[in-house]
Amino acid sequence: MKNKKKGKIKAIIFDIGGVLKIPKTQNDNQELPGFHELIAKKLHLDFDTWFDAIDVYYAQSIVGKVSKNEFIQIASKRLGINKNKLEKTIIQCYKSKMKKNIFLYNLAEKAKKQKIITAILSDQWPYSKSGVFPKKDEKNFDIIIISYEVKMRKPNLEIYDLLLKKIKNKNKQIKNSEIIYIDDRSYNLEPAKKHGIKTILFRNN
Repeated sequence: MKNKKKGKIKAIIFDIGGVLKIPKTQNDNQELPGFHELIAKKLHLDFDTWFDAIDVYYAQSIVGKVSKNEFIQIASKRLGINKNKLEKTIIQCYKSKMKKNIFLYNLAEKAKKQKIITAILSDQWPYSKSGVFPKKDEKNFDIIIISYEVKMRKPNLEIYDLLLKKIKNKNKQIKNSEIIYIDDRSYNLEPAKKHGIKTILFRNN
């Protein structure tokens, strides 16, 4: 936080999955299976059956082309599984797979108190957001941009343009070089770099 006290950083942007929320580990310190592997297992399906049924609709739901209700109706019908059971299982798998990165949540809270703009820029579909970033987690963030809500996703340049517009609505004097973006995927950092935004490729705290 030293740079922030000197006024060099005036906005911090966080990704959710892999940054603000990190994978839980099993007793042997191995990471739990991926989300979709976990969902398939809980539904007693093999992975290919699960993913073949949802693949196109899942991708479309990340950019808001398929709504939450449309997705669950389609998936329920294709898999022959009750909608309520399916919905509950998906959300529970997201909750059980991820945990809060307390260090970064505390950093966001401290930054906000210091009048640094805090923002979220994340690719999510409705069920992952419900599972890993519920409403109660939003309080320390001034700007929240979620792919399915804005109908575009990273690394599409337009979503970074939207982010900058929202940041500059809060501070018209801010320079792109005074903004820092934290993501765990290097290809999501490239468009930010093109805009002159500082970046951190997140590995661990």
